[in-house]
Amino acid sequence: MSTNDRMTVEITGRQQELLLEGLRYIASSIRLRREDPTAETIKARREELEEVRRLADVIEGNAPAEMAMNS
Repeated sequence: MSTNDRMTVEITGRQQELLLEGLRYIASSIRLRREDPTAETIKARREELEEVRRLADVIEGNAPAEMAMNS
């Protein structure tokens, strides 16, 4: 599956909660990662956190999947 492929799935409310909990864990892990604070690592961290936030928005239904994943 390439990064531009789309997938549609139906999930229960509990599955949605689990996915969002996992994304919060991932975001926390990214924030706590120990690395030298260079311009590149700061930029990469921000981009990763933004990607996680966009995915969480899609799962929560706050953003259309197509728009959020392409921005």
